[in-house]
Amino acid sequence: MPAPNPQEKMRNIGPTSSRELAEIGIKSRSNLIKVGIEETARRLLFRFVGEKQISMNYLYALEGTIHDHDWRDISPPRKQELRDLLVRLRSEIAE
Repeated sequence: MPAPNPQEKMRNIGPTSSRELAEIGIKSRSNLIKVGIEETARRLLFRFVGEKQISMNYLYALEGTIHDHDWRDISPPRKQELRDLLVRLRSEIAE
């Protein structure tokens, strides 16, 4: 029997996002915590530019995973910080 996949245990993260995260070196919640949401988002944007739009819900899911709670429980001020982060990172990638 194969060993369990640690990606499957990340809260808020489905199979497609798990594969994408693995492509950028994030294979577990502890990897995600270590790398942080800003660097993870930067890697996703850089890796998937032109292929896929990284959504706000994706960032909310990552935030929820880092803090081990449902993404819908993120406070409005933190959601605004994440929106600002995504706008800034998209600008950096576009330059």
